[in-house]
Amino acid sequence: MSERASIFDDDLDLSAFTPKTKPKPDKDALRAVAEARGFPSREALTPEPTAAVEPVLQRRYRTGRNRQLNLKVTDEALRRFYALADAQGLVLGQVFEQAVEVLEAKLKAEGKL
Repeated sequence: MSERASIFDDDLDLSAFTPKTKPKPDKDALRAVAEARGFPSREALTPEPTAAVEPVLQRRYRTGRNRQLNLKVTDEALRRFYALADAQGLVLGQVFEQAVEVLEAKLKAEGKL
C-alpha cells in the first residue's frame, strides 16, 4: 500500500481490528512473588493504641471573642486547664481571661508590673 487510507472513505473495513483482552493476574501468585522479593504490603494495619489521651469535647460558644491564641503546653497543664473550665462551667476564653487578671493582680501587688 503506497498511499494512506483516507479517513473519509465510507468503504474502510475495520473488522480486522479487535480490542486485546488482558488476562487477569493471579493475586496469590503476585503476593507470593512480592513477599519473596521483600516488598511490603500496603494493606491497612490496625494501629497500636497510643497513650491514653482524654478526648477533647467540642467547645463552641458565641462569646464575642474573635482572636485566636495558640499555645504549646504540657499534657498536664492542658488537663488542668480543661478541668478548671469544666469545674466552673466556663468557656476556655473566660478561664484564660481570669488567669491573666489574677496574674496581673499578683504582679501589681508585688510591684513587678
